Amino acid sequence: MRLTRRALISGQAEPGPAHAGVEIVSLLVSARPQFMPAVAEAILALGNCEIHAQDPRGKLVVVLEEESTGAVGAKINTISGLPHVLSAVMVFQATDADATIG
Repeated sequence: MRLTRRALISGQAEPGPAHAGVEIVSLLVSARPQFMPAVAEAILALGNCEIHAQDPRGKLVVVLEEESTGAVGAKINTISGLPHVLSAVMVFQATDADATIG
């Protein structure tokens, strides 16, 4: 089982080499309000993303998980470049490097 934020929080994570680390990041994404459904759908289609809040004025709170900081940066750049996205700003980052969690 791949280590995810959900597995970590619920205590379902199993120890082992596959759990060497995970990056958990939250973003504040600003988009044109009239295109919010399309932007949310495009973000979710990227995988390893959850939308935790939406404001009708064009704000989304997105949490993503990746296995490296490079993958996090690439995903943020992808989200920033989506049609109708005005900005994507990281507001929280955590690294879980404890392979014995479980």
